[in-house]
Amino acid sequence: MELPPHVFNSAEIKSLESDHARAHGGHCYDLMQRAGEGVYRRLLAAVPRLREAWIFVGRGNNGGDGYIVAALLKQHGYSHRVFALGDPHEGSEAQKAASYYRSLGGTVETALPAGGGGREPDAIVDALFGTGLTRAPAAPCDEWIQFINRSRAYRVSIDVPSGVNADTGVVPGDCVHADLTVAMLGVKPGLLTGEAVDYTGVVELEELGVDAGSSFGKFKDLPGQPRLPILQRTYEAITEDLPRREPSFHKGDCGKVLIIGGACGFGGAALIAGVAALRAGAGLVRLALDPANVPAVIAARPELMTVDIFNEIHLGQALEWADVVAVGPGLSQNARAESIMLALEDCAKPLVVDADALNLMAAHGTSRSGNHILTPHPGEAARLLGTTVSRISQDRLESAYLLQERYGGVVLLKGAGSVICDGRRLTIIREGSPAMATGGMGDLLTGVIAALLGQGLSLSQAAVCGACVHGRAGRICGDQDGVVGTLPLDLAPLLRRLANGMRP
Repeated sequence: MELPPHVFNSAEIKSLESDHARAHGGHCYDLMQRAGEGVYRRLLAAVPRLREAWIFVGRGNNGGDGYIVAALLKQHGYSHRVFALGDPHEGSEAQKAASYYRSLGGTVETALPAGGGGREPDAIVDALFGTGLTRAPAAPCDEWIQFINRSRAYRVSIDVPSGVNADTGVVPGDCVHADLTVAMLGVKPGLLTGEAVDYTGVVELEELGVDAGSSFGKFKDLPGQPRLPILQRTYEAITEDLPRREPSFHKGDCGKVLIIGGACGFGGAALIAGVAALRAGAGLVRLALDPANVPAVIAARPELMTVDIFNEIHLGQALEWADVVAVGPGLSQNARAESIMLALEDCAKPLVVDADALNLMAAHGTSRSGNHILTPHPGEAARLLGTTVSRISQDRLESAYLLQERYGGVVLLKGAGSVICDGRRLTIIREGSPAMATGGMGDLLTGVIAALLGQGLSLSQAAVCGACVHGRAGRICGDQDGVVGTLPLDLAPLLRRLANGMRP
């Protein structure tokens, strides 16, 4: 199921719920009913031969959704058990749902089942915690989560897996490993980025009959509101933005890309970026690198042109020739690299900055006009902001925002659920695979983005489209041949097809 593009944090969801309550006699119980019904439908679809389900409920509204699921199981004759951390809050809608379940003859247990007793469930519904969790679950909640994870049952989490920070994707302690997460009303950013992607399983949305998308970007001065509106993107969403070639096009119409890097011993990084640029559609690609690497580059990919990175005149001519410059793959951090970065401060061409070029920016405070795309991983982002990798990972969306605020242009913070900030919006990329956990994948991305810039895409379009093409290629490669042992250039044939809008 394709998710809508709009993403809402917990403060925005609460605002939507408040608006709904004002229009419905001060309550949202109808939303709770729809939430439970949606989970019930998906539970039966996922486990069609359901014999027994266990529902674990907390005291808040997330637990109320769980009671509605239990009531539907009761009404339709399915064997089930309900385990509650405690009674719902007095006067809450969750209490109303719990009372309704009990009125049907349902019973609630308050302790975990004794080992070895009773039938094992086919499915577990996790309704312990919703969007409010910001710290590690304390006892006895942590024990309940561990119990759920030990089960071999199919696990469905309501709204978010219990243990995930819904706004950041941080998992501060024990967390339910869901097979399916059913987000309610709107998709939360924490389901799409960071550690959370290891716990969410498949993410689906239950809109609850509310058109949340019509409110996107309209929240004003809301406490806890994200700095910028948040979108999510997959490959399918960006195919219309990919470059198209007219019948009359020649190589000069498709972008001239200069890639600066490839220090001695690191020529492969520049080569990978160059191949990616060619496969993503660049008309001409030139590598500025250490001459020692040239024979190997030409032998591997004769379509690539080269220039001596130590020859200032030839490098200057290459900069004049290029439509787009990418700097960083295998650049190293020596005196020559520093002088190149200094010279690029006055370069008016669109620039993609990666790897060692980012580290040099961080070390020397290099500044530019903003006509650039920065592509840091968390370590490079930490150096650029003068902080730690842990702080970057605690809030990836905020980190991307702060990077863009400080350095301008467009920032692509790499990782699980890459985050792009262009100063107007934050975009989470729902592509990628652990198959891409190999050196050189970032160089591949740099080449793809540079090629898309050279073919006329804006900075923001090139970053989003490049990340989607790159991530989808990695996912397909991992699915086809396994996530272990995938190499960056294994993705190159897929880049060609995906850049043409052709799904392999």
